[in-house]
Amino acid sequence: MDEIFEHQGENQEMRPQGLSTICILSFIGSGLSLLSNAFAFVFYDAFTSYLTSDEINKVVMAIDPKILLDFINTAGRFYFLITTIFYFASVIGVYYMWHLYKKGIHFYAIAQISLLILPLIFIDSSLSVLPGLVLSGAFIYFYSRFLNIMR
Repeated sequence: MDEIFEHQGENQEMRPQGLSTICILSFIGSGLSLLSNAFAFVFYDAFTSYLTSDEINKVVMAIDPKILLDFINTAGRFYFLITTIFYFASVIGVYYMWHLYKKGIHFYAIAQISLLILPLIFIDSSLSVLPGLVLSGAFIYFYSRFLNIMR
């Protein structure tokens, strides 16, 4: 039985547990953001009309619907398309890193940095990007620790 595992290890490089963990976390985060932004882009008109309807007052929400509507209107439909594209690039980067390709960190880092800049361009230049910068920076740093095993 041990011979089987040794033989499999010779043909394929093993991905460290730490890299697997951050890839899974990134895939979940970027994947869900990809889906939510894609839905916001596709159903933009439906969201805005729902947030202006009387039905919204019956729903208990964590955020005031007027603030959400202001955000959606200020950002515009094109913002959600651009963020969908960058989250897709981020997921592609994670996919490459999962398969131990160095080019994945470049896809991921460029997409994450672009995602930090987009709200400043589309919504308000005085927004704080510090929380996103810390989180994205930490993930990019953790990925960079595994560059020596990537090809």
